[in-house]
Amino acid sequence: MASPECSSCNAKYTSFCQRVFNNDPAFLAAVDKAFRSIVNDTSTNPNANGPEALARFCDMLLKKGSAKKDVIASTTVVATGAGIGKAVSMVEDGDMEEKLTRMITIFKYVDDKDVFQKFYSRMLAKRLIFSTSSSEEAEANMISRLKESCGVEYTSKLHRMFTDVTLSADLNNSFREFVNNNGLKLGVGFEIMVLTAGAWPLAQSSTSEFRVPAELEKSVSHFSMFYDKHHSGRKLAWLWNLGKDKHYELSVSLYQLCVLVLFNTVTTLAMQDVREHTGLSETEAVRSLVDVNILVLSSSEINDDTEILVNMAFSRTKVKISAAMQTDSPQETDATRKAVDDDRRLYLQAAIVRVMKARQLLTHTQLVNEVIDQAKTRFKPSVAMIKKCIEHLLEKQYLEREGLHRYMYVA
Repeated sequence: MASPECSSCNAKYTSFCQRVFNNDPAFLAAVDKAFRSIVNDTSTNPNANGPEALARFCDMLLKKGSAKKDVIASTTVVATGAGIGKAVSMVEDGDMEEKLTRMITIFKYVDDKDVFQKFYSRMLAKRLIFSTSSSEEAEANMISRLKESCGVEYTSKLHRMFTDVTLSADLNNSFREFVNNNGLKLGVGFEIMVLTAGAWPLAQSSTSEFRVPAELEKSVSHFSMFYDKHHSGRKLAWLWNLGKDKHYELSVSLYQLCVLVLFNTVTTLAMQDVREHTGLSETEAVRSLVDVNILVLSSSEINDDTEILVNMAFSRTKVKISAAMQTDSPQETDATRKAVDDDRRLYLQAAIVRVMKARQLLTHTQLVNEVIDQAKTRFKPSVAMIKKCIEHLLEKQYLEREGLHRYMYVA
């Protein structure tokens, strides 16, 4: 599904029904049925994922400065001629209100709305953390529209993200006052975001042995002391992989910063020394600094014996180094899809228990139909998945078999 094309096509045929057929219900229903098939179709391409594609397109629209560029790039792959013109025109000429209206129109055709929610929440989290949202008003507008379409529960975690951002701004002001009142010296600019664990779809990087550079240890220690004093009973889990630093000309991720500060006193280090000092097993942070010529390598391949040197000839006055954490890696995408499946199983199990608690005794067919009816606003569950959930609840003794094809609720 190409979101720009799909959106323009939907607007075209909806307008056609209005002008030619005077919004005749039969023709409008035919348009709706056609677009529902298009958005959810996997028969022609089993790897197609409409909800994920729509979430990524929304991310392009809501990102600062990237919408036009990304839409052109993505559309070139799937459209030609007039299709590209319409998509680009949509981004250039239409205001944000119109774009979001079109996106919600397509969203309403999506069967697997939980898949969209997972990918949208992950991308929203990164826009908020890295300050790449084009407009807070547009973000709030989009969430409000999702809430109207799917209810309060669907957007409760998204609202919590914005609350955390606001509270973090107040927390930073309080921390600065704490530092000034106690005569503390941090030595570096330091701002923090405290995020509610259950609301943000984030996880710590696999680099568990990461060592905070000495330049940041004092700031981290003082903030931990300040936070513990004001919020006893809460535990901070530091997401180092989402940290970033911006100082004058260089804008880098925290991992890239940790590599750079090693060269404050030396101009050459072996890769093994970098790994020992930072605890980073991956070479991505080093490679990204090499790609922009800040560092150079003694050989084309990176191994423990490879020497890393500061490029003394580096002369660019301003550079922003791509932070990989701002985009989803294939592993993150797979993890998101797995999380969708896990959430679906829990949702279906809860729905089965609710139905059986209310009805006490049902046939297999009746139970399946009622569960599908409850879940249809979020996703379209398969009968096979529902059957597995029923089997799981039978094993856990929430249900009992009554005859061959009937189930009884166990209080």
